[in-house]
Amino acid sequence: MSRKAPTFGQLAAYIGRSAERDASAAFVRNLYSDGADRSAVAAQFSENYRYLPARKGGNALYHEMIVLEPQQHLPGWEVEAALHQLAEEYCARRAPHQLAWGQVHHDTEFPHIHLMISANAVRSDRRVRMDRQYFAQVQRGLEQWRSENLPELHARVIYGDEHEKHTPRQPVQEGEMVRRTKDPSKKQVVYERLKAILAGASGLREAQSKASNLGLEFYQRGQTWGVQDVQTGKRYRLHTLGLTKAFEKLIAGQEKASPPAADDRELDLLQRRMNSQAKQQLRDFDRDDDSSR
Repeated sequence: MSRKAPTFGQLAAYIGRSAERDASAAFVRNLYSDGADRSAVAAQFSENYRYLPARKGGNALYHEMIVLEPQQHLPGWEVEAALHQLAEEYCARRAPHQLAWGQVHHDTEFPHIHLMISANAVRSDRRVRMDRQYFAQVQRGLEQWRSENLPELHARVIYGDEHEKHTPRQPVQEGEMVRRTKDPSKKQVVYERLKAILAGASGLREAQSKASNLGLEFYQRGQTWGVQDVQTGKRYRLHTLGLTKAFEKLIAGQEKASPPAADDRELDLLQRRMNSQAKQQLRDFDRDDDSSR
């Protein structure tokens, strides 16, 4: 969750809102304090931000979270210690030279730690850019590290290569809206409809027909497939919907059911033979008809 504006004080207040109630220690990395004074933390982030040149659309900071499954079998202090270890390993991989500060929250059944991370390294005049591929490697690496070093945690595989998402990816703002309204998002509606279509269709053509009846249209860009809402023009990639495997299964089943395609020259030769046989049959029919007269 990137932020364009340097709202360090506001985010520090939000992250630290439960510090007094939980009496938990702050997570600190590359800061000159223990993180207990939120105003001092915000001031250090602001001072480091001043090294960055002004740029329209440039990121000022990041707000990120590490979330665990419910850990009822462990005491709270042990869960908090584990989250601090995870945060340290995460920042070592994701932002080794950037400012990072955070706080553990226990206000939901899923214990989590909020992190505020600077956009630039300490006293650097350049923003740190990390592409999606590298970020995915960080997520998988942290998950693997957790399984090896914190085996006492109850956790599912989320980012591993062997795991496939079966639900659509959801932007943070969209997730907040769903939680407030209790209504499914547009993406969730498209996911449910398309999931049913792919499960019940015998091939791509039938899936396209059923999708069209629901106002959806398949599209392809290179190797990427998706569907478009005809009414709004909004596009949804199958990968972000979590339906890539279902689509590949549909295509594989269709290819298996269809006979193998012949070579173009073989098809041309076959067509010529059929035409020749048809002409001969017509001549034979005409000859028989003439003799009967």
